Amino acid sequence: PEERLEEIVMNYKDVLLSDNLVDLIKERLQAMTQRDLADRREGKEDLRKEIHARERAILINLAQIAQALVKEAQALGAELEVSMLEIIRNICEVAMDPSHTTEEDTAVALTDAVRDMRPMLDDAFVAYLKYAIAEEEGKLARSGVVDDPEYNRWLFVLKIVQEGVYAELSHGVKRYIDHILYVLRMKSKTERKELLKQLIDVMPTMDVRPFVKVVNNIVSSLGTTVKGDFTDGVILGEMTNQLLQLQRDVGELLPPERINELSKDADAWAATQRERLLERRNLTRQRIEAARQTGDIDPDKVIKKPGVEAERFD
Repeated sequence: PEERLEEIVMNYKDVLLSDNLVDLIKERLQAMTQRDLADRREGKEDLRKEIHARERAILINLAQIAQALVKEAQALGAELEVSMLEIIRNICEVAMDPSHTTEEDTAVALTDAVRDMRPMLDDAFVAYLKYAIAEEEGKLARSGVVDDPEYNRWLFVLKIVQEGVYAELSHGVKRYIDHILYVLRMKSKTERKELLKQLIDVMPTMDVRPFVKVVNNIVSSLGTTVKGDFTDGVILGEMTNQLLQLQRDVGELLPPERINELSKDADAWAATQRERLLERRNLTRQRIEAARQTGDIDPDKVIKKPGVEAERFD
């Protein structure tokens, strides 16, 4: 029924937001036009008139729903970008802290800061860094100033942040790989599962979700092998069966509800930090707006003076 159109199409948001939607609608309209012309030639122009009118109305509704979804996605994207930029800003503040008198001090402080923020350095943040770098490179390339230090400072900041984030994430991945190798070295299935259980029982809260993801990524690299089809799978020697067992054991020992339970502290911490980042962003916006309206600005509140330590999260 037409009154349930929006409810039904909400299950197909990927189609409504895809680049193919306009082409699909055009194709449908052209098909209706061809049928109308064929009916006119046969003197049956009223044969599909009501049906096509109803289809056109549905297509108009689909286009309107898609427009609303695009606006919603843009709003969510803008909000997400704000949180991502605040993470970058926080890292930059640590790098610019004048209390660090040597490069070594700055490097240690940056390493500690990035490590403290690791729960926020998720797939979305990594993807945003890639997107932001590609967008900035494209903008500079179009202006012909990619290599001009006067214009490419932000690009270098993004690349430096990306390098630091990748370095920190690689440390975590290496640790998860070490855990996996310890488990795979056990000779029997029972021993492997028991060791895995012990590792999970003492695993830090912020490591639970990344560990599960690494296991799934390794097993997914086996291709169709995970389904028992070894024709085009990459067989990692005698480890294939152990890896498949590892994934099954992880799924059994870490069902979604237990993952949520073990990760709740890390999730709560990350949520709190994101809220604090947004609060700082909103406060900065309010101060800038107040400065615009009054024509004055309080440097003690808005501008950090040399020697003032940048704010750090606990």
